[in-house]
Amino acid sequence: MAFDEKFLDELKQKNNIVDVVSKYCVLKRRGSVNHWACCPLPGHSEKTPSFTVNEPGQFFKCFGCGKGGDVITFVMIMENLDYLGAVRLLAEWAGLALPDDDRDYKEIAKERSDRDRLLALLKETALFYVRNLAKPTAQPFNDYLLSRGFDRKTVTAFGIGASLDRFELVNHLRSKGYTDQEMLKSGVCKKKERKDENGKDTSYIYDDQFGRLIVPIINNLGNVIAFGGRVLEKKPNFAKYKNSQETAIFVKNRTLFNINNLKKEKHLNGVSEVIMVEGYMDTISLYQAGFKNVVASMGTSLTVEQARTVKRYADTVIVSYDGDGAGQAATIRGLEIFSNEGLTVKVVSLPDGLDPDDVIKKFGAEKYAQLLKDAMPLVDFKIFNLKKKYDLTDATAKRKYIAEALKVISAVERDSEREDLLRKLGKDTHTTFESLQRDLDKGQVAITPAKKEVFEQTSQSDGIISAQRFVLCAMLFNKGYAKKFNPYSVNFKDPVHVRICDIVAEYREDGKEIFPSTVAKLFTQDELVEYNAVLSAGDNVFGQKSEEKFFEDCLVKIKKDSLTSDLKELNAIFTQETDTEKRKQIVIMIADLTAKLAKI
Repeated sequence: MAFDEKFLDELKQKNNIVDVVSKYCVLKRRGSVNHWACCPLPGHSEKTPSFTVNEPGQFFKCFGCGKGGDVITFVMIMENLDYLGAVRLLAEWAGLALPDDDRDYKEIAKERSDRDRLLALLKETALFYVRNLAKPTAQPFNDYLLSRGFDRKTVTAFGIGASLDRFELVNHLRSKGYTDQEMLKSGVCKKKERKDENGKDTSYIYDDQFGRLIVPIINNLGNVIAFGGRVLEKKPNFAKYKNSQETAIFVKNRTLFNINNLKKEKHLNGVSEVIMVEGYMDTISLYQAGFKNVVASMGTSLTVEQARTVKRYADTVIVSYDGDGAGQAATIRGLEIFSNEGLTVKVVSLPDGLDPDDVIKKFGAEKYAQLLKDAMPLVDFKIFNLKKKYDLTDATAKRKYIAEALKVISAVERDSEREDLLRKLGKDTHTTFESLQRDLDKGQVAITPAKKEVFEQTSQSDGIISAQRFVLCAMLFNKGYAKKFNPYSVNFKDPVHVRICDIVAEYREDGKEIFPSTVAKLFTQDELVEYNAVLSAGDNVFGQKSEEKFFEDCLVKIKKDSLTSDLKELNAIFTQETDTEKRKQIVIMIADLTAKLAKI
């Protein structure tokens, strides 16, 4: 979605970058224009302040990790949002309607006020549940927490509480000034119709989670948006786990439990992979055992929205669902969603009948850490699951297993991976690699040579684009190792990349420092999508010891790709050329390029 300059200017005016940054760290003013702090950006920890906010210019810059930009860029980084998401959040904070929103200011302000009321109600409800744990009647709940091995620190960290009665919460919220309609709209209460003693229709509202241990569900902004409840013992017609009903604030299939703590972990220590489990208790147990990078999928089938949320925090997801049949089936259904969103997917194989919490209790955190280390790639897990379905001592069953396994292997693009899987299959079934290869070649339909070529070209193209983005990103953020690099030594083809290259060259020639927020104004809204992709290219690299090496590797990759493309073009010309002398000249050129390629 494109936004006009007038709207963006108003958005930034109403979201002073000093005020916004102050939500995340303590700024101290030095001089007439700059505010300083220890860098609050994810992945960068420092003791000496090198993060500065320039109020007149409305931009930030960290001289330690190199990141910088305007208020939109800052919110994108801090909240793990894309460009549109950051604009929407800032618009909400400012009470602004987006350009496609035809409501007036009063309507926007009222909606925000109503939403703020509901969030305040949800927070008050969470505090009410927490206070309930201190009551004598809550002893069974405290005993349960103790039996699960949860210490007081963990209980406090997750805001765990209890619902002891149908109507105490209702009366409490009424005493705080909240209406019955607000309680219903927030999802914390439900309405029940009934007839009174005179047969007249009447109704009442009640706490929908009464009698349950309560775990608040908190979003990445730190707001309580719903609650999960668990009964202490099984009861007929009483679900073991129960979420609040969905509301405008809480949409279950877009939500990940513990995303707020995952965000903190990324900011403090960085996150390279995310562990995905099924429920609250598994999450809490793993968190207490030291696995801070864990989230739960709310007990639903995995969704694209959840996969995209995970992708904003890490490129690898380790799915650790229960070891029972239902859990494994749910795992299989969701794996492709993660994979299709560009995540590297691994799966933990848990002992049958056990969930992550069971493993921690019975075998300890070290055992679970080893299971994570041994997590299987997606294709290996699919074959592993197939193998469990068949008795390989039975000839017919073995043949069915081989046929099913070959279907899975046929979808693998890389020859080396396919060969490795075939050898493992041969070992399991006492079948020769050669015969399996022949069967695969005969029946392979999942990826034809033409499709394979397209895939490889696409994959290679994506890698080159990523490399080009990082090189441009490093120059935009004035990285020392990038300043000596000549931007025109790379043949950029994307129009935005070419424009960035020109801008960098112009700034350097004029001896001016580049600020990404200033450069952003030179692009149209459509172009800003790619520009922001360039700015994001350093997110998981800047601040790492290997970032200069990564920059050099990107240059090598780009140079190799350029030489390879030139060679391919020359070979095509050579094939079509009939003139002997010209063919000789082309051979010399091919030899020269081949020699250069060999030296890289």
